[in-house]
Amino acid sequence: MICPNCRSENKEGAKFCNECGFPLTGRMAAVAAASTSDDTLRSIAAEGGAAPVDDAAAVDKAAEGLPACEAGAPEDDGPGAAEGPDAGAGEAVPARPAGDPEPLASPAVRTAQGSGPLDPAKLPVIGLAGVDVDEDGNEFDFGDIDDAPAADGGQQAAVPSAAVTADLSGLDECLVDSGYAPPAAAWRSGDTMEMPRVEGKAAPKQKEFRAPDPREKKHGRGRVVAIVIVLLLAAAAAAAGITYQMELWGGKVVPDVAGMTQADATYQLEGKGFTVRATQVKSDETEGLVLLTDPGSGGRAEEGSEVVIHVAVPRIVPDVVGKTRDEAAKLLEAEDFARVTFAEEKSDTAEGTVLSVTPEAGEKAKASTDITVTVAVPFTVPDVANQPLDAAKAALEEASYVPEVAYYYTEDVPEGTVVGTSPAAGEKLASGSSVTVNVAMSRASVLVPAAKDYLSSIGTISLGGTTYEIVSVDDVKYTGYNQTSFTVTAAAVTTLDGETVRGSAKQKSGTIVWDDSDNVVSVS
Repeated sequence: MICPNCRSENKEGAKFCNECGFPLTGRMAAVAAASTSDDTLRSIAAEGGAAPVDDAAAVDKAAEGLPACEAGAPEDDGPGAAEGPDAGAGEAVPARPAGDPEPLASPAVRTAQGSGPLDPAKLPVIGLAGVDVDEDGNEFDFGDIDDAPAADGGQQAAVPSAAVTADLSGLDECLVDSGYAPPAAAWRSGDTMEMPRVEGKAAPKQKEFRAPDPREKKHGRGRVVAIVIVLLLAAAAAAAGITYQMELWGGKVVPDVAGMTQADATYQLEGKGFTVRATQVKSDETEGLVLLTDPGSGGRAEEGSEVVIHVAVPRIVPDVVGKTRDEAAKLLEAEDFARVTFAEEKSDTAEGTVLSVTPEAGEKAKASTDITVTVAVPFTVPDVANQPLDAAKAALEEASYVPEVAYYYTEDVPEGTVVGTSPAAGEKLASGSSVTVNVAMSRASVLVPAAKDYLSSIGTISLGGTTYEIVSVDDVKYTGYNQTSFTVTAAAVTTLDGETVRGSAKQKSGTIVWDDSDNVVSVS
């Protein structure tokens, strides 16, 4: 389709020219073609020299797809045939060389183009905003306009009123030579253009002028098929979701029965088509309530499959008396008691045997309850070494033993100090048994008094082969190893001719040797 305005080639069926936006179809195209025809322009330029071409004829030509300039052109278009507007004045118009474009109209002609007389009765009814009606649908007034005389006495072209004519400022107009070659087609599928804004009116809503794309027709059916497939898939997915929620497939939903009694939970699960098996779980919760299910609530399982319910049962203190410590610990751990304490108590029962448990066996208790298990430990001889005798005897009696005292002669520790026991400290011994306490005793404390008694009782003593009569015992000392030294005042005595002769009294010293039984072995 050729644009009658710019001679550009456009796609068949296009409504507007891709290059200049000129209307190609409809009533608007007919009016535009009539207003831009060459004959009309020439008649205006002649200013009455020749009758202008009827707009209706131009419209008919434009409707047939012919350029307006060709529709009104004279048949004889040779050199010299054209005459200017002043040809009647006798001035020759030079011939236009072939191929040269036709000169543009003079300013006077361009001014007269918009001021020619119009017959409103001959104007077609277009009904387009900005052309013959305003935006509210009111028709424009195309009546005559009085022209004011020019100040210099000449004629002045009448200026159309803005109230009754559209503002065509911004649109270029030119006369196109008949030999003008239109540019190559530059339209592309999807090109658009925007019409110029009409001054003084609100901007029209922007329209998109696009020629139909043949690819859209080719792919139209594929798009419809794709949309139908998508809709079918969506419907299938929705149906699958609804039937899944209705438990028509995918198994049954395991209901939440936690907190129910065993009987209620069993009834509800069997009502859904499941088989029920109960298992007991030690818990601090109320006895007989369901704690959880396996599979868990909210999950799905096939109808007829087994659901295990975990039922709470209380914790019971087990009977551990008479059992070993390890056995008691395992039994309490099985009941999930977390706070178990083992205490020891001396007993003649076998070591490690449980004597008692608190709380007593058989009582219900929570996992946080304090459990005390008393375990037997044997009696052992306490260590009383280096203690005074009285303190040692009290410790043995407290340990359930009977103390017996035995003296041990030694000079290494102070006399009266306990040096040990028999059995020795730490040995296991049944309660009520006798324990011998070994007490340190100095030999001097025994032998010194014994030596004094001995010397005082004998009267005489033989020292160095001489017999002395003891007058007094002056001193006795223990020298160790069962020996005592002494000093006495004695007078030598002898018998001459049957008479006892006494010497003068003098101090004499000697040594007495003793055995472990405190008997005198020798005196020297």
